[in-house]
Amino acid sequence: LVLLFFHLSQYLAIPLFPIYFVNELGLTDEHIGIGTALFYLTVLIGSTQLSWLVRRIGHKSVTGWGVVGMSLYPFFLAFATQVWEYYAISILGGLVWALVGGAQLNYLLEACPPEDRPSHLAWYTIILNACALSGSLLGPVFASLMGISLALILVGFLRGLAGVAILKWG
Repeated sequence: LVLLFFHLSQYLAIPLFPIYFVNELGLTDEHIGIGTALFYLTVLIGSTQLSWLVRRIGHKSVTGWGVVGMSLYPFFLAFATQVWEYYAISILGGLVWALVGGAQLNYLLEACPPEDRPSHLAWYTIILNACALSGSLLGPVFASLMGISLALILVGFLRGLAGVAILKWG
């Protein structure tokens, strides 16, 4: 259930980012490409430190704190006005995604009973896909009702709550 909450909060923002990049920040294709490259470069660099961090605090904590960190991406983006801020946010986003992307599946596998992993993973996949669909549909609705900046702030808050939920009840 905590991963359902995380994935829903994750996918609420995904369709809002490109709209915000172009309509609010006025980013060009080149800017977005550089930001994307910075994001994935920091995912790569951050991934090299994942093993050390997981040994120290465990997959659940790395996932939870990574999700808390992911809350900063939409929150800071909502206040960005310059391309360099977008670049900085992309670097931060890459670092926290390295944590979540690297530890989340192992956290899930640790939480599943070994004798019933296939059914747990099947349900997880269904939940993940349902969140991708519903979040992608609801995110734009929130943005049209409250404005895109406020929707990004809300999503950041929800992601933060999801990270806390993983740490507390996951």
